[in-house]
Order: sequence, then C-alpha cells, then structure tokens
Amino acid sequence: MSHTVPAAVPPVFHPEPKLSAVPTQPSAKNRETLPAPAPRTWTFIARPAGQLETVTCLPGCVVPHDADRETPTFREDIWCMTEDVEDVWLPVSTGGQKPEETRLLSCTIRKDPFDRNIAKRVPHAVLEVMEDSFIEPLDPDGLAAVILQLEGQLQQIRAVHAQLTELREQGQVQL
Repeated sequence: MSHTVPAAVPPVFHPEPKLSAVPTQPSAKNRETLPAPAPRTWTFIARPAGQLETVTCLPGCVVPHDADRETPTFREDIWCMTEDVEDVWLPVSTGGQKPEETRLLSCTIRKDPFDRNIAKRVPHAVLEVMEDSFIEPLDPDGLAAVILQLEGQLQQIRAVHAQLTELREQGQVQL
C-alpha cells in the first residue's frame, strides 16, 4: 500500500517533508547548555609604585573599569559589583519635612579584591537600607539573617495593616 498523494490534490494537502534541522524535544541528558561567560580579566597600573596588577572581575560585574585600566589607580579603589535588584522608591519625610521619594532596600553583590578588610575581598552582599545607608559586607548567612528580620518586620506591618483596615471598616476613624 502506497502512502503517496496523487499530484492532482492541492499542495496544502501534501504532507510536510521531515525537517532535519528542527531538533527533537531535548531530554535532560542531551540538552545543550550555554557556558557561563568567563569573568573579565584585565590589568592596571597600581599607584603609587607603578607596578602592573591583574584583576579578574566578579562574574556578572557591571562596572566598566575603563578609567581603572587607562590611568594609574590605587588598589583600594578597585571594586566589582553585580547589577542592583529593582529599586523601591517610597515617599519618606524626615524631621517633619515634605516627603521626598527615597530609594529603599537595594541589594547587590560586590567584591573589593584589594580591600584591607578580608571579608570584602570575597563576593559579599551590600544592602542599601536607604540612600547612602548601607549594611555590608554580608556573607550568605548574614544576608539570610537580615532577610529573616525583614520578614518578621513585614509580618508585624501586615498585622498593623489588618488592624487599620478593621478600624476603618468599623467606622472608628473620624475624618
């Protein structure tokens, strides 16, 4: 029995030829993965001695380092950083002043390869609580402890929210 379609049948009814270029559904065993991009390695002239130093960036570093490579730089001024989490902006007033939009709870990973503080020489988290107010360096356990404290505070804020909602619904607030 032949499975060919007569030539008189319109082309729309002809079966599609098998495409050898279309891959089959990959399995976990044969799935192709892209290699992670290699961290950048570059050199700079260290001040004040003028020796050539080599740096390997933190994977995912977003610092361009152009100025570091082009001009003599103090070793302590070299640092790498990943991209920040999405910013949260809220109106904050201080001392009874008019509220200003303030960035809160920004977090990134940073590495300062030549810092005097050894904890900053390895990848660590930097949590910016508010603009220019930081908690650093945080190792994974330290960041987890901060997250737990913030989660506890959020639970308390949710309880205040529930209480406020209940009071408003009961008509306890006079405007």
